[in-house]
Amino acid sequence: MTADRVWTDFRQLRELTPLVLCLTNSVVREFTANALLALGASPIMSDAAEEIVELVGIANALNLNIGTPTPRSSEAMEVAARAANSRQIPLVLDPVAVGATELRRDLVHRLLRIAGPTAIRGNQAEIAFMAGLPALARGVDAAGISDHARVATLQLAKDLGSVIIASGPIDYLSDGNKVIALENGHPLMPRVTGSGCVATAVVAAFLTVDPEPLSAAISAMTVMNIAGELAAERSGTGGPGSFRVSFLDAFDELQPEYLEQRMRASEV
Repeated sequence: MTADRVWTDFRQLRELTPLVLCLTNSVVREFTANALLALGASPIMSDAAEEIVELVGIANALNLNIGTPTPRSSEAMEVAARAANSRQIPLVLDPVAVGATELRRDLVHRLLRIAGPTAIRGNQAEIAFMAGLPALARGVDAAGISDHARVATLQLAKDLGSVIIASGPIDYLSDGNKVIALENGHPLMPRVTGSGCVATAVVAAFLTVDPEPLSAAISAMTVMNIAGELAAERSGTGGPGSFRVSFLDAFDELQPEYLEQRMRASEV
């Protein structure tokens, strides 16, 4: 849990250019693809069940995001989860608004029955809901961030055997044994549609270069959040629109000293 480890993971990712297969929601496909490219990974996007097994066969990681569920995308996600489980490649799940509708809850339950995700990343309300703790999941936002985020993250990690990431003003990450708090990021990040979805894809990319899932998740979220800080500084008085562009640029601006100076991580 050091800046050196994060930088090593980041540099290795850029050298290897892992292929991340994304079955993600229609709102964020373009932003997610551009963010993965800016990060140094290679994205491929599809929700066609007819080709998913072949795509999983060449991918290094799988990113499943239930943000805009349809019968077509749901079927493709189930096919992808089976194929990823068979190939033993990292699988990351983003349970967008899982507490909002029965359709979303059913889809998440089906995916969890098919394959245990390497990691699950959601906002704190989504993670609290999945852990069975009080939360209000309204759309893709955490409407009133759960006071139980740390407990929910630890409990869900224990229950599922996955690394759990609960995003918020403080990000909590757990492997079921310990909880790590990351206090980087910027308030403009949640004002850009898809920033959380991008974070999930970034986690998937980092899981291809770090054999320890919790360490990979720490690296991913640290890079994501410090890029957000740099973007806010570069965009100056601009709002969410200019921030979005600066965010993509910020991956190229990352330097080891920035991580060393800014990284705020602790075990809680």
